Amino acid sequence: MKYLFLSCLMCFLTGCGVYSFKGEGVAGIKSIAVESLDNQTTEFGIREQLSDAIVSKLLADRTLTIAAPRSADAILTGTIISVSDRALTYSADESVSERQVILRVTFKLLKSGESEPIWEGDMIGEGNYPNKTGSPDERNEGVVKAVDMIVRDLINRLTSDW
Repeated sequence: MKYLFLSCLMCFLTGCGVYSFKGEGVAGIKSIAVESLDNQTTEFGIREQLSDAIVSKLLADRTLTIAAPRSADAILTGTIISVSDRALTYSADESVSERQVILRVTFKLLKSGESEPIWEGDMIGEGNYPNKTGSPDERNEGVVKAVDMIVRDLINRLTSDW
């Protein structure tokens, strides 16, 4: 009985000891260059805000290394298609009490030296914010949430090959 227990314990430890839930880059990519995003909207500063958030999250995640375009395994490009707002909830007096920013971006991941994309697709980020005063600071809270949603989904897409 003692030997059976030790055998089971050894199998468990050797089988699960090195397993990790951390994904690897899509298509074996280890390094990535993030090109400046195109902006087809009139939203000032959104391109820089989204680009900076993508790079920061990639650096924090550490699954992929940020590299220059000529030395990277892949290049990420993107275009901000739209930024829109909509009323989300109303108060008893029928005034808008909560709004939502909707950010739509299309991305393309190209392996260096190839013209056929590894992956391309649209992503939508939504960010709810209170509409108490109608100030730009309130709206910016929604923009930050929408950007965070897109970045989270993008990084998951780039680093999860499963």
